[in-house]
Amino acid sequence: IDLIKHTKIPIICMCNDRNHPKIRSLVHYCFDLRFPRPRVEQIKGAMMSIAFKEGLKVPPPAMNELILAANQDIRQVLHNLSMWCARDKTLTYDGVKEDASKAKKDIKLGPFDVVRKVFAKGEETSHMSLIDKADLFFHDYSLGPLFVQENYIHVKPAAAGKDLKKELILLSKTADSICDGDLVDRQIRARQNWSLLPTQAIYSSVLPGELMRGYLQEFPSFPSWLGKFSSTGKHDRIVQELSMHMSLRTHASKRAVNLDYLSYLRDAVVSPLVRKGSDGVQNAVAFMDSYCLLKEDVENLMEATSWAGKPSVFSKLDSKVKSAFTRAYNKVAHLTPYSLQLAPKSKR
Repeated sequence: IDLIKHTKIPIICMCNDRNHPKIRSLVHYCFDLRFPRPRVEQIKGAMMSIAFKEGLKVPPPAMNELILAANQDIRQVLHNLSMWCARDKTLTYDGVKEDASKAKKDIKLGPFDVVRKVFAKGEETSHMSLIDKADLFFHDYSLGPLFVQENYIHVKPAAAGKDLKKELILLSKTADSICDGDLVDRQIRARQNWSLLPTQAIYSSVLPGELMRGYLQEFPSFPSWLGKFSSTGKHDRIVQELSMHMSLRTHASKRAVNLDYLSYLRDAVVSPLVRKGSDGVQNAVAFMDSYCLLKEDVENLMEATSWAGKPSVFSKLDSKVKSAFTRAYNKVAHLTPYSLQLAPKSKR
């Protein structure tokens, strides 16, 4: 990176895995030019031209098998052609198919490659059996369904053509199938019924792929559900802690605190600070003491009641008011009916 900053000579950086953590810092200093994997039809045209110039006779179906066996790697295709033409200048379909199976490129598909293949159309998937399509699910049966769920709406299904109504019907059927797959997944996780995995493969991968088979219009997105799930867990812990701290005053469950109390608690703490500024600090602190709330509870309360695109009112307060609020709270000792420190773990 330092060399890129100072050099006057252009530097071309190439990588096979754009999503690798090491590349994240590099892309800020480069022009990010992405090359999609070439289609079988594109490679076949170039390879047939080379074969003709070299005096090789290769039937188009045989060339398809050769390209698919190399996983559309142009260098591997050229290597196999040069190796086999040393033996015979005329290649047959059966001979190429047999040799291609022996020289098949070992590949490990990542989740981004798998989701592309689930929805891919053309030579790449035309010869895949039901078992082959289900095997895509088993590359990562925990992460794969999430990738399908995140990206199916970005696929342009070939079966719909330009008919928007038909496309919406296919989207609806795909969503239903993904929901059924999620129900099966719950049975698997809750009851340890792992024999249902093939059933989940059909609902979560095979059926969505068949319904929406077509063209992925953008680079596959990472499942946003994982980030939402993490935030949900954090907010659940916040509400549980608030419920415990206020239990002697409210006698409310965690669900009741979440649905009925949070917004009113936020307004009761922030409103005096908004209306009176520094003069409302004592009112806010007194309210916190009446509900046995800590300063950290107020911060958690603001986080739990804020939404995307709508920042909390507390963050808009003047910094002087915030400082006065913190000083006023820290100035006085606060009696709480719960322990502020966890008991130390006994060492054996």
